[in-house]
Amino acid sequence: MTLDAMHWVWNHSQSRGNARLALLFVADQVRTSSCEARLSYADFTRALNASRSVAKSAVQKAVEGGELQIVEQGKGTRSSLYSLPKAVGFIRPSAASGPESGPLRDLRSVPSGPESGPLDTDHDHASGPESGPEWAGIRPSSGPESGPHSPSPVPSKQEGEPEGPQPGLDYGIPRNVRPLIDAMTRAGLGYIRWPFEGNQWFPIEALIKKSGIEAMTAFAVKAAGRTNVESAKYFIPGWRQLAPLPPGYTPPSRDSPPAPSGPHCGDIDCHPGTRLREVEDDEGLPVLIPCSICHPATQGARK
Repeated sequence: MTLDAMHWVWNHSQSRGNARLALLFVADQVRTSSCEARLSYADFTRALNASRSVAKSAVQKAVEGGELQIVEQGKGTRSSLYSLPKAVGFIRPSAASGPESGPLRDLRSVPSGPESGPLDTDHDHASGPESGPEWAGIRPSSGPESGPHSPSPVPSKQEGEPEGPQPGLDYGIPRNVRPLIDAMTRAGLGYIRWPFEGNQWFPIEALIKKSGIEAMTAFAVKAAGRTNVESAKYFIPGWRQLAPLPPGYTPPSRDSPPAPSGPHCGDIDCHPGTRLREVEDDEGLPVLIPCSICHPATQGARK
């Protein structure tokens, strides 16, 4: 149900800005066929990575637009119950004729925590036209993704063949996203789930091109330090708020030597490791940009 609700928001919602992010967050938490989720303003504040007033305004705009409904007001420690009335009964086109549509999906849904539930984890390696050789170099006739038949026998190891997994077997992860996952793993976020399939990877690739792996990793590390994060979906609203890379900026390749960084400027808003500075955009949301004083990408511009 989560994927159907998010597909509806992405493709049919008329909302804009923070109101759209609020709807996407609710859709991400949906676990029932009635498209309902129990959330607090603190949850919206963390998801939008914004102040409480900004989060409250986003929720109000979504409610006024008729795409978000407050089914039950919160009371005491019990959070309010929200629903996406226009997404009830909606099934995304790619799942309309697949095994995931119909009543079986409700039998697998669970009313547990925001990031839990089998719906996300069961599809990480799903086969189909989006997860073929274009994405991970997997041959359709090999591996457990090729259907109910047994996988082809693995050829015996030849003399001199290197140890470890064969190249191309990337578990459905696009090659353009692999460096981001590797960077986040090296930064201590290897436990994060990536519950995406097919064209759901497109927004991640676009964000990498827009803001770069360095800024996205730094944001993820900072966000995960404030709360318990289990899924990479949590970072998407914040990644969308990151500043674009400077014109002409080229990230260093894996084999190139690191660019000289020089001394750190010492500013409290500049992270010593990434040389990214936290500022606020026009809506008061925090974004990360290369430090104009000590980031390697800006050193040439000052000469």
